[in-house]
Amino acid sequence: MDYILGVDGGGTKTLAAAADTNGKILAELQFGSSNFKSSGFERAKSTYTKGILSIIRKLKKSFSDQNPFFKSACIGLAGLNTAYDRKMFNELILNDDLKPVMDTGSALLVNDTVIGLAAGSMKENRVIIIAGTGSNCYGENAEGMHAKANGWDHILGDEGSGFSMGIHTLRAVMRAYDGRGPKTLLTKNVFDYLRLKDIDELNMWTYDTEFSKDRFASLSLVLCNTAEMGDRVAIKILKKEALEVIINIKTVVKKLKLENEDFDLVFVGNNFKCKEYFTDIIMEKLKKDFPFINFLPLTNRPVEGAVRLAVKNIKQSERFKK
Repeated sequence: MDYILGVDGGGTKTLAAAADTNGKILAELQFGSSNFKSSGFERAKSTYTKGILSIIRKLKKSFSDQNPFFKSACIGLAGLNTAYDRKMFNELILNDDLKPVMDTGSALLVNDTVIGLAAGSMKENRVIIIAGTGSNCYGENAEGMHAKANGWDHILGDEGSGFSMGIHTLRAVMRAYDGRGPKTLLTKNVFDYLRLKDIDELNMWTYDTEFSKDRFASLSLVLCNTAEMGDRVAIKILKKEALEVIINIKTVVKKLKLENEDFDLVFVGNNFKCKEYFTDIIMEKLKKDFPFINFLPLTNRPVEGAVRLAVKNIKQSERFKK
């Protein structure tokens, strides 16, 4: 039997799925980060290599049974944005230890938005917006064009993300403490959520613990709950983040010339659970600007999109050979 591989490589974890050439998933395995930006190159390379060899063993096969073992593969990677990123991920994913396993010529390395979009919509005109720990927008149209906006991580971008919400939440607390800004329920709610007593402990929580975007992004939940209590500071932060998401989407839609076309918009990320002051604002504005837009939650997993693209890839290769 021939096998294909689909991978969802996030910043904190990786999910790999082995499937037959029709896309039926036969085995799955979750393991640690395969992102060199999160865990360092050698550690990410080792984690990824061990994970892929483990999923082959899970199929109760030896990779020496056939060469290459996977006839096609699609690997979606968070943080794959630049030529340098591609060079590094190529070295990491298509390393010497995995050359007997994978036909490197038929392996697709794409940003994780690409597999998310493939999982979320079957339309030719489609856009995905991610608002989770990070923020990213990507789309494709019927003419084969593709476009993106944001996804530049927490220093160069990520407006509209949980991380951005968390940082602005903490800054609002500090502005209130100093008297530079209005009093806000965020102060008490953040302290309660983090089980802190005072500003000194908040300062220690912020700076004296190993940096993690997830820690700051978790405060987006506090922000949403505080906004629903009617806190004006929290509402203002959320509305600003919603505007940033709208800008991301409108940028991609205009690049693809979909303003007056029927297209799907796939929502991905926990921040869209914050409805009144975030998701509802985004949907209301976009519906006015793009009358033929269709809003879709992501119901399939991104790894399923990776499998779909790996199937498509092998079928295209077979047609080309004919």
